[in-house]
Amino acid sequence: MANAQDGCGASLPYEMIIQVLQWLPVKSVFRFRAVCHSWAALLSSDEFRRLYMSAAKAAKQRAPPAKLLHISPTATFDSTAVYSHSFSSSSSSSSSGGPRDHADLLFTIDGARGNYVEVVTPAPCHGLTLLYDALDTAYYICNAATRAATRLLPSTDVACDSSAGLGFDARTDEHKVVRLINGMLNLKDLDPVRCEVYTPRGSYVDCRWRPAARGVPSSLHKFVHAAVINASCNKLSPVFANGCLHWLMTPASFITTPSVAIVSFSVADETFTCLRSPPFWVPGAPPTSRNWSSGEQLLEMDDQLCLVHNRIPHGSNTLEIWKLLDYSSGVWLLNHRISLSGHLARDLRQSQILRVIGSFGSYRSSRKKIIITTSMHKIFNKYQKMVHTYDPRSEALETILSITETHSTPQYGRPSSRFSFIQETLAPVHTTDEEIALSSDLAKATREILLRLPAKSVIQSKFVCKQWFRLIESKNFIQSYFQHKNIDRRPEVMLVVKSTGRLGFSFAPLNKFLQEAPSHSTLLDTKVVCSKPCHGLNLVSTETKDYLCNPCTGFHRGFSNLGSNLHLHSRMPKIEEHAFTVGSKNVGLTFNTLTREHVIVEIFYHRKDFESRQYDMSCTLHWCNTPNAAQEHSVPPLPVNDMPPAYVKGMLYWMNEPRLGQSCEWAIVSFNLATSTFDVVPCPSWFARWSSRNRCRAFVVELEGVLCAVLADPVADKLDVWKLEHGQWDRAYTIHLEACPGYSLKTCVVVPLAVDPDHGRILLNTVRKIGLYDPVEQTIENLYSLDQVPVASSAHLKFLDMPSTSSGDSLTCSKEESVAEMNRMDSKLIPSVPMLYEESLACYSFVRKANGLW
Repeated sequence: MANAQDGCGASLPYEMIIQVLQWLPVKSVFRFRAVCHSWAALLSSDEFRRLYMSAAKAAKQRAPPAKLLHISPTATFDSTAVYSHSFSSSSSSSSSGGPRDHADLLFTIDGARGNYVEVVTPAPCHGLTLLYDALDTAYYICNAATRAATRLLPSTDVACDSSAGLGFDARTDEHKVVRLINGMLNLKDLDPVRCEVYTPRGSYVDCRWRPAARGVPSSLHKFVHAAVINASCNKLSPVFANGCLHWLMTPASFITTPSVAIVSFSVADETFTCLRSPPFWVPGAPPTSRNWSSGEQLLEMDDQLCLVHNRIPHGSNTLEIWKLLDYSSGVWLLNHRISLSGHLARDLRQSQILRVIGSFGSYRSSRKKIIITTSMHKIFNKYQKMVHTYDPRSEALETILSITETHSTPQYGRPSSRFSFIQETLAPVHTTDEEIALSSDLAKATREILLRLPAKSVIQSKFVCKQWFRLIESKNFIQSYFQHKNIDRRPEVMLVVKSTGRLGFSFAPLNKFLQEAPSHSTLLDTKVVCSKPCHGLNLVSTETKDYLCNPCTGFHRGFSNLGSNLHLHSRMPKIEEHAFTVGSKNVGLTFNTLTREHVIVEIFYHRKDFESRQYDMSCTLHWCNTPNAAQEHSVPPLPVNDMPPAYVKGMLYWMNEPRLGQSCEWAIVSFNLATSTFDVVPCPSWFARWSSRNRCRAFVVELEGVLCAVLADPVADKLDVWKLEHGQWDRAYTIHLEACPGYSLKTCVVVPLAVDPDHGRILLNTVRKIGLYDPVEQTIENLYSLDQVPVASSAHLKFLDMPSTSSGDSLTCSKEESVAEMNRMDSKLIPSVPMLYEESLACYSFVRKANGLW
């Protein structure tokens, strides 16, 4: 131990200093570290931590824990808040006598999406609590007393089902996270049942998930497999007691009830054993129920392994708590029987989830209380979480805490437990390898260099060494890279060109394409339509498939259309063909900012008859980071037209089709991914009611992060652009095209893509041409044309990161080809299609990663 006798506390006996300091609250210990160097060394030593833990354990036997830990999502649902609640009777109830719902915020865990986070260890393991983010499949270790938390490195093991717990190795004074895995059945080269271990305080800086020292014996595979299924289906975490982690099986996993009920893992030796079943299991008999939820759970109480037998599903309003007296003989003793027949126990009887999470006070103490948590569905997506105490001597049941929570996305399931105890301890939470690697001066310098490289070069740099790989793969770096590369929001143009690869197309930056100036180009095999970038990715659509692509890195993932809709093109009106249509579908790319996942929204027309105004359509959603097939969704309230939708801040917008359905009014259809609902937004009052004599076309675009409605008038040859801000429509731009035959609305569809943040020029796209429109001069400077490769000489082309040249003239409207010459090729068979992109490292792995999108 550090020597404090020569420090500023020398006037007191050394032993007395230790005795006093080990009984102080953690907050006070942290403050005393600032007294002097010797005290700082003393209070940070491992020996003092062990003494402090022993004192805290002794105090727990004499008095209840001071606080109850509760986790809850923050208001934005992008992080998890950790709160403390007092157990004291004077503050646990409100002034009206009801349960208290006030809490004190301890700290916040950024990146842990609170709506999906649950407490894995209701009772802290030597002061530490294990949390699990079901969305990111990520584990966090936190010490509520010191307000420290760290995220573990993700596991690379592919799992069908898994279950993890936190244990403590007393011989090495180290915590270990142990994870049991039921592997994917199609992976022939891996064991179907595996175990891996993570040591947060490992002696090696390069620590990571590793196989358990002795693995899972083949003779126990079926038991471990059953234990993992039970834990995964019923969200039953393993329990740490007597140096071992314990998983409970359920008889429903077997044809006949086995003689063993619990899989035990020694944290120190990393070996497996099985423990005998309790008396109410009848070995060899068929299971009394095939229901996976058997109503049984494990817990640690009075330093012993216990099993809770919930008899409510069997018609008896009681909870039985059985204690395992001896591991070798497997003798169980009924320790407590809790009656739930009274009026106060109604909430416990009616709850969907009931868990006994532990107790405080020893079995000899008159102050012993058993802690029970419940979760009950109230209405819609609201759930009431409650904490109750039960006094074994007086048989009194009291509700001490009631919290109503919202679970917005049920597809990942609701967390079973949000509560744990707070144990006063100095147990450290060490930073992960990633955080250690990112904190060094060399790593910081490397990071600054990598931020300035092209995306493809960064991807190639991952293979330099493990440290670089870990740095580039980190969520923080990927987000920083995206922000650094797109800080000025200057749009960049990429061309989709013919390729001999499996996709049939590839990507070429426009500036590189113009510099190389190919003498001829090969036509694309099929017509493609490209979306604007959405959080670093683009959607490239053909008539039969949609491809989610990162044109900077080459990442792509294909999504097939529904088979029943592939042969409907002949039933669609031919008049609808133009450069921005693709088959009988209308496809948009949106993004869930909470789950950080892209979603493809596809609207298919099965019938479209403008004469009778009859139509039939369907809607499907593709979640881009899940292997599941497309999910059918309710159709929009109005038919949508053939122009691509616009993505703005988590919303997709389409212009409706006034030639179909009952209404002839222009309107905008919106889709909110967070609520998974469609709605209707009124158009600007300037938009006239559609009629057969009205040749105007309306559509929506996103400009400068704002939703804009565009009215294209081919008679006047102009675009009226209106923007929606603060719920009001205001005119943004009027684009006059009568002097620009190549962009005439009489012969093609012209879409505004972006606005130059410096000069206010508007980037226009007809697919065959792209150019910058000057609203003041009412002229267009061509940047690219299918019929002629332009030479860009304007200094304003910095807007698109175009290469500067010292010779050549830029193409203006007066120098363009005739309309007939421009359209000499079929609109479906063109050599390249322009699209905007954002430089990013965004991608999805084929195996779901802990970081979701990244």
